[in-house]
Amino acid sequence: MQSLKDNFETLRQRLGHGREIDSTGTEPIYYLVFPVAEILEVKRQTKTWIARLANDGWNVVPLSLADTIAGIFQNHKLRKLWLASEQQLLAQSEKARRPLDPSEINKTLAKALSDNSQLAPELRVRLDAAVASASAQPNGLLLLTDLEALHPYLRINTIEDYLRGRIRHPVIVLYPGQREGKTSLRFLEFYPPDPNYRSDHIG
Repeated sequence: MQSLKDNFETLRQRLGHGREIDSTGTEPIYYLVFPVAEILEVKRQTKTWIARLANDGWNVVPLSLADTIAGIFQNHKLRKLWLASEQQLLAQSEKARRPLDPSEINKTLAKALSDNSQLAPELRVRLDAAVASASAQPNGLLLLTDLEALHPYLRINTIEDYLRGRIRHPVIVLYPGQREGKTSLRFLEFYPPDPNYRSDHIG
């Protein structure tokens, strides 16, 4: 099994090759797949990787999905209602002397990000801004980080589907999980295998 360092070097090579055949019109989306146990190491390496990619001539636009989701929740028009409902659920749980079941809270927050496989406007705006920033630069590259923050609200392939047709530059996705066969991925290693990806998987 290749190391994280080896997989990143493979990614760099594929990026360089993809730049040479860019005239095909394909949308190069690359998933750097790594075990959940290496999430912290990936976070430590991310700044170094961005610098290496910059040395290769790429103008990297990083987008943390953790920061993005936190910003959407923090500024959402229904935030006060969410907090009030949460307090009610906590009071009911304490009165019944049973642990709080977060499933209803999670369903509500999930709808703030995506509904019926369609991304919410608040998330689309942030993705569009990142895509526009990468597109405005020569050799722009969008780097999606902190995917673990999508759990339990959203799957990354919904974001990938949204990006299709909107990008003409590479997108790198730092994906905590594991590969299953040629096309399937298991998000965070415990979700069921998902074959609905049309991207290049490394790792």
